[in-house]
Amino acid sequence: MAKKANRKMIGGFVIVAVAILAASIAILGSGDMFRERIEFVLYFDDSIKGLNVGAPVLSKGVKTGAVKQIVVRTFMDDLTSTVAVFIELYPESFDVVISSDQHLEPLDSLPGLIDKGLRAQLVSQSMVTGQLSVEFVMRSDTPADLKNLDNGILEIPTIPSTLSRLEKQLQQIDISEMYMRLTSILDNLDSSLNNLDLATTGSELNNLVGDIRELVENMDSEMNSLSENLNEAVTGSRKLMVEMHDEIRPIAVKTSETLAEISEMVRSVDARVEPLADSMSDALEAATAASRGVNELVGDASPTRDNLDRALEELASAARSLRILAEYLEQHPDALLKGKGNQNY
Repeated sequence: MAKKANRKMIGGFVIVAVAILAASIAILGSGDMFRERIEFVLYFDDSIKGLNVGAPVLSKGVKTGAVKQIVVRTFMDDLTSTVAVFIELYPESFDVVISSDQHLEPLDSLPGLIDKGLRAQLVSQSMVTGQLSVEFVMRSDTPADLKNLDNGILEIPTIPSTLSRLEKQLQQIDISEMYMRLTSILDNLDSSLNNLDLATTGSELNNLVGDIRELVENMDSEMNSLSENLNEAVTGSRKLMVEMHDEIRPIAVKTSETLAEISEMVRSVDARVEPLADSMSDALEAATAASRGVNELVGDASPTRDNLDRALEELASAARSLRILAEYLEQHPDALLKGKGNQNY
């Protein structure tokens, strides 16, 4: 007869196999086992309570890595300590662009980013649990404080978190001095209230209320009087406008009549000016014709001008002949008796 199978052993094997399968799916499905990583170190001088191994490393709210290890280092020479936080970053989560066709690897771009203000700080993941995470920010207004304690590992400078800065500011507040000042203020207030004469103050307040009521009543009467004066002024203005309207109407009528007379006068002058303009036009035409005739008479191409030119030339020639004769007779006065050809001397 065959041996009966042990159901408990078979069930145990099935449970172990399912657990191994689930773990394999979780590890291989996330891809973290085969993901490329770059290790960096951060140094924090303040408490990092709430930061655990495996906490996310964020940039603009995007998970770009995780916390790998946390180490507290204490220095014996001055008994100071710092917390070294080793993180792993995923290179595929960063893309540093120089130009549209040029990109840098994260390791190559890290020094330039640090110079431009790349810093790491702790931020709260949940106000309920108090867990922290690491986030990268750009703060060019903060110094790059590098400690260089772990050779061979790239370091990213850190800055205090907002909560840490608030705690430092609160620690600088002198609580005892504030308590003393508050106690002194309360004592002075108590002393002032004890010295206050409530009866006198109440009487003065009643007098003040009475004065205010009297002032309001006076103002009411003054406003009534002012309102009556304004009504009278408005009524007088209306009467004045009516009277001015009655006075202005005859002036407007006379002005219209005067404008009509001026218009008639202008038309009359226009009628007289038109014949005068015609006469002046005729005179201008006659003067133009006379000028044209003179131009034809003495112009360059006129025969009269040619005759005058020849006559002038002949007169000039006769004048030269007379001048020559006068000069000759002045030298030979006896030529009139003897003649020109009988000169023997």
